[in-house]
Amino acid sequence: MSLSAQIAFTTYHKKDGDETEQKDSAYFLRTVHVDAKGKDKIYRIEEYYLRNDSIKLNGVSKNARNPFQFQGKKYEFYENGTLKSLENFTDEGELVDSAFYLYPNNKLKMMVFYPSELYKKKLQVKKPIYIVYYDSLQNKTLENGNGRIRFNVEGKEEYEEGEIVNNLREGEWKGRAGQDSFVENYNQDRLLSGTLIKEDGAIIQYDSTTYKVNPEYPGGTYKMMTFVANNFDYPKEAMKNGVSGILEIGFVINKVGQVEDIKVKQDLGFGTGEAGIRVVKKLGKWKPGMRRGKPVRVAYTLPIRLNLMR
Repeated sequence: MSLSAQIAFTTYHKKDGDETEQKDSAYFLRTVHVDAKGKDKIYRIEEYYLRNDSIKLNGVSKNARNPFQFQGKKYEFYENGTLKSLENFTDEGELVDSAFYLYPNNKLKMMVFYPSELYKKKLQVKKPIYIVYYDSLQNKTLENGNGRIRFNVEGKEEYEEGEIVNNLREGEWKGRAGQDSFVENYNQDRLLSGTLIKEDGAIIQYDSTTYKVNPEYPGGTYKMMTFVANNFDYPKEAMKNGVSGILEIGFVINKVGQVEDIKVKQDLGFGTGEAGIRVVKKLGKWKPGMRRGKPVRVAYTLPIRLNLMR
């Protein structure tokens, strides 16, 4: 006999995508439908604007939590109901084939092609080819990988724009990240140098080595996992009930390397979530993450595999 089950859970989010427990301050809601048949699971992701209950996003993911690994077609829509983008993803969550991006008036903004080839029975996706780009006035500023283009950050007043030559960034690029502005110089898609001008006028210089640096635990990932393994207190109730699986604890490494905003992202019950929070609180200080030479807050998810040996 084949048993199937359908489960769904809903979260509320602000315009920038951050989750909020206050429905009144939310911009959209996200519902994850878990369609299970035996051991196979499919996560259908649906998002809706709360103001008018119109659809914001529709797609299928390999995983249940953001950042999602979408598979197949993913549709996004503007609040007025017009199509915002149509993208195609591989089974591994990589963009592939043609992708279309539109303005709220339903006019084409950009078309990108993500080429791929089969290598040793595995699909490999190559660098994107920018077919065409139109600015907000419908002027064609880029065609066949050559011209000027602008990239915007979803839900934020952030952007970067500059020239592309043969589908590679070239020369001077300018943009805004939060309250800061920046100027960068590229040669065949390689960042040579960058200057960040902070809101208070302070200037930070950076290059490819300090453009984006992830938080680092003292001694590295192996030492962190060893610490967790040695300090995780397996709850007696969990042991009694034979609980095994992967527990996920989410937290943020702030600008000075401290751990904060700890929460259970995937609980196995019987006190395992609380035990996970306790061990994360013991991790101590990290080397903070950097973006464009500036310390930033970075979200981190720690998977803890629990396995009772019998």
